[in-house]
Amino acid sequence: KLGIRSNRRWELMATILFVILDTASHLNASFKMAHALQSRSHQIVYLGKPSSEELIKQQGFDFFVRSEDFQPEIIAGKVDNTEDVKAIMEENFLGNNLFEEVISEYKPGLILLDTSLIYYSVHLLERDIPVITISTKVCQDKTAFVPPFQSGFVPYKRNILTWLKVESIWTVHLLRKQWKNYLDNANPVQISWVYLVKKYLKRKVTKVGLRMNLKRSSHFGLENTPELILSPRHFDFSRSIPKNQMYMGPVVDVNRKEDPNELAQIENILSANHKTVYCAMGSYDIRHRMDRAKFFVKLINIFLLHKSWRLVISLGKDLDPSGFTSVPDNVFLFQTVPQLYVIKQADLVICHGGMQTITECILLQTPLLVFPLNQELDQPGNAARVEYHKIGLRGNLKRDKPKVIEDKINKLLCNKDYYENNIKHLKREMLDSGDFDMGIKFIESYMQRHSSIHEQV
Repeated sequence: KLGIRSNRRWELMATILFVILDTASHLNASFKMAHALQSRSHQIVYLGKPSSEELIKQQGFDFFVRSEDFQPEIIAGKVDNTEDVKAIMEENFLGNNLFEEVISEYKPGLILLDTSLIYYSVHLLERDIPVITISTKVCQDKTAFVPPFQSGFVPYKRNILTWLKVESIWTVHLLRKQWKNYLDNANPVQISWVYLVKKYLKRKVTKVGLRMNLKRSSHFGLENTPELILSPRHFDFSRSIPKNQMYMGPVVDVNRKEDPNELAQIENILSANHKTVYCAMGSYDIRHRMDRAKFFVKLINIFLLHKSWRLVISLGKDLDPSGFTSVPDNVFLFQTVPQLYVIKQADLVICHGGMQTITECILLQTPLLVFPLNQELDQPGNAARVEYHKIGLRGNLKRDKPKVIEDKINKLLCNKDYYENNIKHLKREMLDSGDFDMGIKFIESYMQRHSSIHEQV
């Protein structure tokens, strides 16, 4: 949808600042784009928390530490009362600027801002720096026949009944979002970013308007700012795309470097003589730590009865393998694994429905069994799309009994060729689209246009 005025390559090196949510899934989703821009002579800098520094530098990019004023975990370590953290964070947001130090140091020609951190866009309103927002999820805007990505409803048919169903889902979803924002604002420890942004705009006198789009699955969008969607458009349901948005997925860098120590400890246990199942349920949201642990126990018990199957589980850094007892010799537990390597070897991937893992499975042609873990994120919608495209199955993490899970695993392993053929078709559509290259050209064209306007002024 976004226009590209010129195909001419951006000739002058620019510094591009990536401001990405500090999780492996979001950071990994940005690396292919960052490498492509770096190969075109642009300097790449990431602004993030100290915990992300090693990963960023391993990719060959510069790193700038986010100010402690915007790190709640550091603030929490300096105060006695947890309620003080919210007050300090809000005051820092209203009185300080997230980008002040990094802009002074690097003078970026473009800022790429994760939509999960969209509220910080207000700190850039009076800056003469072009901004593009990037989303790691499917298109979030309210669209006819497409439910919010928190919903598992699949719109197989486009008729009046489907339209009414989707509209009712959206109505309930948006009302819940409004109510949650209200409750978070009243809560002594939760921050309502929508309320905080509005408070910021009331305090600041700015000549630049902020047109927020609140009719979205998750975080608000900016109607007058370009948005790049890093998930593949062919994975989404059929939909119209807003004028300010462009799909540029798939962005998975299947050649990214993986930890050599992790590779060494796992490559000897994978064998072509066994059907290999890989399971990873994420570890970002610690609220679901016990749900993950209970699900892993279910899987281990299933594989206890199927010695011809082999199970590799990535537990997450918050779960210790020693905490699981009576583990059979065909089950292997790790806190982290080299995921791309394992997916390549696996016959099936069981996951929670994160967009990054699903895209990796499509590109590496491995069928999926998806059990959404967090109903507030895009996992239910991603699971629905996996089933819609017939590249795998989905389940219910809490309701499905071991026998139900076992039957789904068996169905996928026994019909692997069917699901692989569907994945190959979807993969071919994704790679033949040219969406990624068009996205890179748009980024350079957008910088070029802004630079030309700035020079004329």
